Amino acid sequence: MAIHKVSKAVARSSVSQTEDVGFFQRFAMVFESLFIVLITAALMWSTRFFDITEFVMNLSSSQPHWQLGNIITLVSISALGSLVLLIRYSLHLRKKMKLQFVAEEEIKRLAFFDSLTNLPNKELCQDRIEQALARAARNNTSIAVLFIGIDDFKAVNDQQGHVGGDKLLKQIAKRLSGQLRSGDTLARITGVEFIIILETISPKDNINMFADKILLKLTKCYRIAMQEVYITGNIGVALYPSDGEYGKELIQHADTAMCFAKEKGRNRLAFFSKELQEQVNIKKKIAEQLRGAMERDELVLHYQPIIATHSNEIIAVEALLRWNNELLGDLAPDVFIPIAEEIGIITKIGDWVLAQACLQNKTWQQQGYPCIVMTINMSVMQLAISNYARTVSTSLTETSLEPQYLELEFTENTLMKDAKQSIVQLRELSALGVSIALDDFGTGYSSIKHLAKFKLNKLKIDGSFIKHIPESAGDIIATRAIIALAKQLKLHVTAEGVETANQCEFMMTNNVDSMQGYHFSRPVAAKAFELLLQSPSWQSN
Repeated sequence: MAIHKVSKAVARSSVSQTEDVGFFQRFAMVFESLFIVLITAALMWSTRFFDITEFVMNLSSSQPHWQLGNIITLVSISALGSLVLLIRYSLHLRKKMKLQFVAEEEIKRLAFFDSLTNLPNKELCQDRIEQALARAARNNTSIAVLFIGIDDFKAVNDQQGHVGGDKLLKQIAKRLSGQLRSGDTLARITGVEFIIILETISPKDNINMFADKILLKLTKCYRIAMQEVYITGNIGVALYPSDGEYGKELIQHADTAMCFAKEKGRNRLAFFSKELQEQVNIKKKIAEQLRGAMERDELVLHYQPIIATHSNEIIAVEALLRWNNELLGDLAPDVFIPIAEEIGIITKIGDWVLAQACLQNKTWQQQGYPCIVMTINMSVMQLAISNYARTVSTSLTETSLEPQYLELEFTENTLMKDAKQSIVQLRELSALGVSIALDDFGTGYSSIKHLAKFKLNKLKIDGSFIKHIPESAGDIIATRAIIALAKQLKLHVTAEGVETANQCEFMMTNNVDSMQGYHFSRPVAAKAFELLLQSPSWQSN
């Protein structure tokens, strides 16, 4: 099918080129052949009216001076004319065959090579792997398949346009090609994914060192349209024969290893293993069960109180999603939330969480409990939805919850995924009257410049800073710096992960506005949280 499409493309190209050539010039050989045929036919037709034999005899008798040399000359001229016609025809055929050969070579190139980088494409890569496997089987050697994934390419396309993106891909291909040994293969199989086939791998070959060199080359500065561009990448490795005996199997396993490396961060390397495959299989099972979790009413919300530092009263509550599956049991949010994002159902789950949390908070108000703020964690995919403020407004309207009793939490990494878009979305959300909180502060990549532009009301210090207070002097210094920054920006400060009385005392001393953690309560079901609203257990200590 691919070759058929390419053939049509080449045919269209040929037609467009010939449109500029004149009609007679395009079919010159046809007209020449027709002319010869017509002359021959006319001579043959004339034999009906003339006795050619008698005419020739009379002609020869009327020319007594003709000698054998004259006859040979006439015959030679006729033969020369025929020879010229034959040469002309052979040259025409040769030209036609050459054009056909060029067209076929172009079809092969387009069918088996990437048109942008001139590297082998997925089809040719598969063929190269099968050939390499056959040689490895005969020679009892090993091969390695490196699956390379490029990160941050979308940002380059957005900033530089598709022309800039194409230039970057060409430079990437050139850098990767420069690292190959003789006999190795580099292929581009999708937009931002490459494969390297390393043949005849010996125990002396250090694949880790080779992969590190590849990553080092990838991350060096690129210059596109007079601007500096930086990217990151991840590499997955599968080995023959330990990780597979077939080409498609090795590519799939190398891809699996690359995805695993990507989950661990940027510029990472991972080797395929049975343990990794088991993790992938478990992930697939979780994804399968997660798709029907809402329909089976397996999702529930638990609630953790947020305490005012100086009054010890509950001023807010964080809604935390929990999932209990009949086959998989209880799963932690950090396990199934990333999978929900990958399979594209996090927005559906997020909308359910938003509606349920708003409804629960309104129910507590109607039951006579003190009015508190309901805090909800937001996903990066929810923030990417155009006019997400409308969804939030709808939930508030349907549950009759006033906007000042709703707070939306975003992590640093979520907001920095697309800072410009985040600024627009946060302004729209803030205009509704809801509170905006920056969660897990100190663990991401946000800058002070962006903190000032984000319409924030609250900053939450990540629990990793609190965990080793007061033993860690470094964490004390970092926490005090975050508190001071938040105060300068006039933000409410909440400390997450407060687990001990000493940590609680530290927060009070350093003017933290509110606290949250196991020192006060673990996340509990709605009914249990009502007991905390009635009689907070930490106030009796």
